[in-house]
Amino acid sequence: MGLVVMLGLIGVLLLLVRGGDTTSAPGAGAESSTAPAAAPDPRPWREAFPLVPLPAPEVAGTSAQDRQLNAALEPYRKGDYEAAASALDGFRLDHPDEPVSALYLGISRLFMDEVPNGLEILRGIPGSASAEVMAEAEWYGVVGIARLREPQAAEAEARAICARGGPAAPRACTALDKLGAR
Repeated sequence: MGLVVMLGLIGVLLLLVRGGDTTSAPGAGAESSTAPAAAPDPRPWREAFPLVPLPAPEVAGTSAQDRQLNAALEPYRKGDYEAAASALDGFRLDHPDEPVSALYLGISRLFMDEVPNGLEILRGIPGSASAEVMAEAEWYGVVGIARLREPQAAEAEARAICARGGPAAPRACTALDKLGAR
């Protein structure tokens, strides 16, 4: 009797897993009549929104925090983005609201092809950051979007930046011109 109940439960589970479809044999799935849409060629967006290193500043000041930030930025200056990300992550443990470290950490993540993480960091830069840091974060956010599965989404972001004006607008407008989208 217990074996019959167990077999019955297994049958119910199989039906649930298969979505209740009892018309086809396992492994004999019906072919879809519509093929998935082809992903767009990302090259136009990557050319319009190039990922180029932002020169890292020498942080002025003699405080321990300034010295630590300069040390954390050193691998970035050398183009070693993995080491830079590690150093900047460590710096941010002690200084989580420091915007320059967040900017360069986000850019490092883009270079490491960790785009979603880079975008999250760039978009999380505190509003107390300077206009220059915010403009760079906004620009590199669009650069990152151009590296995602749907790169054309960068176009809408760039259009909004271009229309709004501000420090990031000239690059966004130029990128739109390259795309022929303005």
